[in-house]
Amino acid sequence: VSAFLLNRSSDLAIYLAHSFPDARFVAFDLRPRKDIIIPENATIYEQDYSNMSQIKDGTVAAAFGFDTLVHCSDKEKVLREVYRVLKPGGVMICFDYAIKKPLETYDPKIQLAIALISKGGASAMIEPLADLNSHYTNTGFVIEDTADYAVNILPDLKSLERHADHIMKRHWLAKLMFSLCPEQFVTNIILGYLGYDAAKAGIGTYQKWIARKPI
Repeated sequence: VSAFLLNRSSDLAIYLAHSFPDARFVAFDLRPRKDIIIPENATIYEQDYSNMSQIKDGTVAAAFGFDTLVHCSDKEKVLREVYRVLKPGGVMICFDYAIKKPLETYDPKIQLAIALISKGGASAMIEPLADLNSHYTNTGFVIEDTADYAVNILPDLKSLERHADHIMKRHWLAKLMFSLCPEQFVTNIILGYLGYDAAKAGIGTYQKWIARKPI
């Protein structure tokens, strides 16, 4: 396997499979699309990524995760699986969310905002950057590079904020949506309402990790 991708990744796997026809891609996705043709060099599993028993030990060259580990309450369990299937020298590339300091060091109102953002994103409680770094090293990875891309996603967060603000300022509309819509949908409105300010204030980070399995 040339590469596999974690969760919500079937579209990306199919795109990469078309772009690199000589490589083979495997993706794990809880809700893969059913309306597109999957190339012969791509395999999509509709399942959780915490158990990837379909992939043999040491057979994957690279793993990619985008906005995915944040949804997992046991990140080291997932990373151990990634480590298992990677070849020696294989690389894990991940982009995901973190907070910059331990949760308890923030003002209680900021802690509440972080909890609401986490719930709004259907994620586990967003963890501090130092804890996330430890998850990689605890499972055997060597972190080769990290970078903060929070500034790059600010335009997207601002767009979410505008849509959320449109709803929240119309009390009748907010009340109607919160009473009729699924919880995950309406809590996502709260994420949109708070996410931009949290990133702009430097509370959160959108982090890149490049981690390698030692040879």
